[in-house]
Amino acid sequence: MGIGSTEAHLVVIVKRYLGIVGLVFSVWLLGYFHFSISWVLLVVFIYMFRIRQCTQSLVRHKKLNEINKNKEQYTKACVHELPSWVFFPDIERAEWINRIIKKAWPYANRYVDQAVFRDVLVRLVREASSTLADFSFQKLDLGQIPPRIEGVKVYTDNVRDQIMIDIEVIYAGDAIMKAKLKGIVCGIKNIQFVADIRIILSPLINTIPLVGAVTFFFLKKPSIDFKLTDAGTLVDIPGLHDLLLVQINDIIASMMVLPNRQVLPFVKDIPIGYLRCSNLQSVVRAFILGAKDLINADIVGKSDPYVKVKVPGSIEYRTETIDNALNPEWNEIFEFVVEQYESDSIEFEVYDEDLGKDDFIGRAQLPLNTLVDDDHINTWLTLQDVKNGSLNVSLQYFSLTKQKSALEIIERKNNEVKKGEKLSKALLVCYIDRCLNLPQSKKTRQEPNPFCRVKVEGTETKTQTYEGQTNPQFEHISQILCSNPLHEKLKIYVCNAKSKNEVIAYFEMPIKQVYDADTMTIDTQSYPLKSVSGPLDKTEIILHLSLFILSPGHSSETRLSSSSQTPSATPSTSRTTRRTNNNRNNMQDSLPRPSFKEDNVSKSIASGVQLDVIIGEHN
Repeated sequence: MGIGSTEAHLVVIVKRYLGIVGLVFSVWLLGYFHFSISWVLLVVFIYMFRIRQCTQSLVRHKKLNEINKNKEQYTKACVHELPSWVFFPDIERAEWINRIIKKAWPYANRYVDQAVFRDVLVRLVREASSTLADFSFQKLDLGQIPPRIEGVKVYTDNVRDQIMIDIEVIYAGDAIMKAKLKGIVCGIKNIQFVADIRIILSPLINTIPLVGAVTFFFLKKPSIDFKLTDAGTLVDIPGLHDLLLVQINDIIASMMVLPNRQVLPFVKDIPIGYLRCSNLQSVVRAFILGAKDLINADIVGKSDPYVKVKVPGSIEYRTETIDNALNPEWNEIFEFVVEQYESDSIEFEVYDEDLGKDDFIGRAQLPLNTLVDDDHINTWLTLQDVKNGSLNVSLQYFSLTKQKSALEIIERKNNEVKKGEKLSKALLVCYIDRCLNLPQSKKTRQEPNPFCRVKVEGTETKTQTYEGQTNPQFEHISQILCSNPLHEKLKIYVCNAKSKNEVIAYFEMPIKQVYDADTMTIDTQSYPLKSVSGPLDKTEIILHLSLFILSPGHSSETRLSSSSQTPSATPSTSRTTRRTNNNRNNMQDSLPRPSFKEDNVSKSIASGVQLDVIIGEHN
């Protein structure tokens, strides 16, 4: 044994000896100061939980790292664990892109550090709050391991002047980041990241760079994990670490998870508001009918099941809980606004409700493109990740139209489905651009932290909060389904988060006013805001409002065509009719946008189905 080996062995022995001495001394101190045994148990629990979390994080990091290094070898080693759909992907491999990224990654460090983090991200963080005014990056090292693109799917047939790309990205690299705030340095490393990113190149133009803008966002919340360093280790304990991850995910969701998005314009003439608007296609009505042969997750009695239902970019719903049942019947209806039915899926998760954490008892997924060939779908879905169980669901697909006569049709269809049920007949799209001259707080004489609550009957959405601004630029889209558009009101409340969400101004408008407008659209304009405490001087809100009627069945409409693809083009007066498999063009022609228009026209691909008929089939 060499001298170096002997010294290393002595170091290991000394470290172990000091560790044992420290442990014994700590136990002696606890007894000397008469600490309760509960403190010992708490420390041991936190230590064991911390070790477990670190082990899981290292396993995930190692797994993603192996995929980065050699995906084929890892796949062969784990082939018995993979589901069958892995071998039949409907996306394209992008190995050539990964090779380019791997080669260029070491050279990208300086550019990303300056152009992305210091010039863009630092500015966004500082503008988010006055408490973050001195935020800065101390160190950014992207490391040697690049992110990996697992697959790419390109859509080119949806809209004439648009290219849409879906990208699956994973990252488990050796990047190190350190930031400084209020003199305190906090860093992260061992970053793990899995996400589905959508990139939209639109509008396509006939001058360099050929693309007017790039819009990008996450289709759902990305999976993120990391290890804290420096001052961050103070919160790297069970509970606080998880809470930090939840907060980070919520911030990302408010900025970049569908329907929120980021826009990078290349042409000055394109309104940012138009680009931030969702390319809505349709509304999907989901009937959760029942389930059978669910697993029993309770020790005493049977499971108390309920179902969570969600579509990417839409609200998540849940059914009522059926007590003590393995073959429950819900017969509940939920409605979702859909942006991209060709690639989106509707997801169902079944849980057993308990006093503590609810038990997972199965999930199922149904691609929405299955609605292309059928007017409606009524099917039993086998629950995944459990031994047995199936879920009975039915789906209907409704296109969005600007034909006012469609309102009578959808009213008749809704009456056939279920008497007394508040089913949607229209979709109101409210784009809040900004507010002007908001009043200061009367008590503190400080500028407010404003946010908007958008409400129609029982449905309410909320914008992001802006700190210390009287002219906040929200650029927020609200998509609200209306069950009675001719008798409901749009209400917008401007609130101050600094004074317990006090309403400082409000705006009201009957939705019928939008319905009566030409093409059921009110172009971007300012409206005076009112106050409950007195008149407001030149306080305004700038809105763009558009109404769509739900249309079951196939339809085609006349559209205006354009003689040019440039943002500054003058619309042609010629008309053309064209039928396609999507209906997003109705949406795009009615939102704030450049003067060019699509010549595509959409059609509906589903018709209504009676709920009592469905229930009869179920029974």
